[in-house]
Amino acid sequence: MSQEALLWEMALEHFGSDGLLQVVVEMWGSAAAPSRSVVEHMSTDRMSQEVLNILKIAQEILDTFVSDRRPIHDKVTLYARHASDLADGLITRLPKEKLSRALRGSRIEIELGM
Repeated sequence: MSQEALLWEMALEHFGSDGLLQVVVEMWGSAAAPSRSVVEHMSTDRMSQEVLNILKIAQEILDTFVSDRRPIHDKVTLYARHASDLADGLITRLPKEKLSRALRGSRIEIELGM
């Protein structure tokens, strides 16, 4: 499982479904518009269906669909910038002791603005 998938599963375990949805809506709602239209696909190959459902609900609430992309059942398409911002936000919101060594390193970089 990738570090990103582990991060999302840790966040789901820590916040619960409703709490994770609230955190994602809060972070995604304040995300800046991407400067480039590079997209990322999150799928059940990489993470649980429950996490994907939370992302789909947040995308619906915020109307943050990638233009010219049709929704697909087992995938969420979002701008790569938003995916990165969401991951960074989760890293800073999760307790440090829950993070792997690599994610703790990422957290330090985020906090230092690197």
